[in-house]
Amino acid sequence: MIRVVLDTVVFVRSLINPYGRWGELVFKYFDAYQLFVSREVVGEILEVLQRPELTLKFRPMKNLDYSRVIELLGQAEVVEITESYSGSRDHKDDKFLATADAARADYLVTEDEDLLVLKKHGVTKIIDSLEFLRILEKSVI
Repeated sequence: MIRVVLDTVVFVRSLINPYGRWGELVFKYFDAYQLFVSREVVGEILEVLQRPELTLKFRPMKNLDYSRVIELLGQAEVVEITESYSGSRDHKDDKFLATADAARADYLVTEDEDLLVLKKHGVTKIIDSLEFLRILEKSVI
């Protein structure tokens, strides 16, 4: 099974538009990979989902079924970050590198250029959601 860490943007975009490519990754293909999270990643996802500017900008966020969010996160395997990293240009993104490392993830899926420029971290390939969607489509066939 493919081992994956999704960054917050990918996860939040999937909830804003469950029928777009991010929604496909999270909802349509969820059984095609094992999602890994850390307490730090879950904390950021929940914090971002509560930002007032998101609910003002994206009306679907106002009606978001938080039980669905909790259910998805509950299906993820939680890893503990035991080491700190400083590999990204933006230190706030280091939690994703640390989570991917602890999970021995095959992929870190992100839309963040500060992470994408790295291309790889340890055994983890850092790719965008479109590339990961193509990988999933091929693996399901």
